Formats: sequence, C-alpha cells, structure tokens
Amino acid sequence: MLKLSSTSALVLLWARQECCQTKRARDYLSQLDLEDGKMLYERCKEICPYYDEVIKNRKFGVINLIKKYFTEKTGSRQLVIAGAGFDALGIEVMALYPHVKVFEIDKENMNIKSRLATKLDNESKKNIAFIEVNLLNISDVYRSLSAHGWDPTKPTLLIFEGISYYLPTESIQKLVQVINPDWIIFEFLKQDEDVALDRVNIPKKVFGLISSLCELPHIGRYSYSQLEKLFNNMSIQAKYSMKRLEEMRTGLNRFFPTEDSGWIEVCLLAKQ
Repeated sequence: MLKLSSTSALVLLWARQECCQTKRARDYLSQLDLEDGKMLYERCKEICPYYDEVIKNRKFGVINLIKKYFTEKTGSRQLVIAGAGFDALGIEVMALYPHVKVFEIDKENMNIKSRLATKLDNESKKNIAFIEVNLLNISDVYRSLSAHGWDPTKPTLLIFEGISYYLPTESIQKLVQVINPDWIIFEFLKQDEDVALDRVNIPKKVFGLISSLCELPHIGRYSYSQLEKLFNNMSIQAKYSMKRLEEMRTGLNRFFPTEDSGWIEVCLLAKQ
C-alpha cells in the first residue's frame, strides 16, 4: 500500500469510500494507506465533529453536476480536473462514463497515481491521463494537456474541487482562460460575512491547521459577485449551498439548517 502524508490522507479520511459509487474507484482507494492522516483528522474533528459531512456533501454536489453535464451534452466530451491529488474522482468518472476522456493535472504524485490506476485494469491507460505539471505555469499546462490528447477545439468540463483555496486568484483565472472550458464546476470557501457568526471560526481553525502544516501563503475565499468578475465570459447556472447539498444527499438538514450555516459551496458556470 502507498502511505500518504497527513494532509493528503485527510480529505480521503473525511470522504471515506462511501463517496464512491463504482468498484473501480473503491479498489483504487484500497491501495492507499491513510494512517498518517488520522491524528490530523482527529484534531479537525475536535474543531468540528461533523466536518465529514461537509466533504461528503461537497463530493455529492460535484459528481451530480458532472452527471448533469454528461447527460445534457453530446458528442466528444473531455474532463479536466485541476489539483487532482490522490482523490478518486477521475477514476470514478472513467468508470461511469467510459467514452469520456479524463485529464487529471497536479504538480506532483501523478506518476505514482498512474501506476496505481493501471494496476486496476488496462482500460485506465485509454481513458484517463495523469499529468504532472505545475498549475501556476500556464503554458506548461496547455502543452502537457495537448501532449496527452486533450483537444482544445472540443467541449471541456473543468473542475476545481478542493483546490480553489490554495491557488492564487490570478492563476485560477489564467488556467480558465487557457483551457477555455464550456462548463466549470467550482467549489470554494465563502467569505466570512456570508457565514453565520457561530460558525465563521470553524473554517478559519481547520484551514489554519492545514496551512501551518503545508506552509501555505494564503487561503482564498470567494463570493458569487467575485466569481462573476473572475470568470467574466461565463455565467453562474447553479448554486449549491451546504444546506441544499445536505438535503439532496440525506433528505434532511441536520447539520446545515440555514443558507449561511455552511462555509463551502459548489457552483456551476457555463460559457455565455
């Protein structure tokens, strides 16, 4: 098994395998040793006992929007996942939609992930590409995607999940400009003023803990008005708050009873 660092293991511990619908994704995750993330997981649990629910809701929202895209759109379709890490999302999509070409990009560990995925079956080589490239170097991103078969003339869905907090806003904007997607699924951390007063410190403490371990320079936060300016040639088609996601996933609002009780949202943007 591959032993992951504490921060790499954290989100996978939050999400658990129950977030995966396919055997292929679960088999991939079974190759990962998450032991080193358990202490960090417990420290975050002390801050917020139900943080698992945030990640499960987030992932539920992302996969449902992916399904919406591939249900409504026909023809050649491509999926680019920015900052893919060791997450199983690309492998899950590959299993659900075998004719879709998936491109995972991140600055490190993609070669390792490729070897793990190839152990599952040979189909992995045909339908998914794991590309190791610095997301801050936009010209390299374009060249690397193209070298692995991405076609800039064909429709593309671009996903930012679990990465928008860590990338500079300008880099996100440039990445979108160079890929020029038809749709974007964008998951983000809300501004303090959009979060209930009794919960605004939860993300501060959790992300502060992660930042201290990774030595991150900043944590990015957004509002919908900022997103409209950031992606000025795209329009917001759907907004998924934690309240809405929890109700969609569980049928209840046990942890997120109001729109401002959550600090993370998932939205869908489409080219105008």
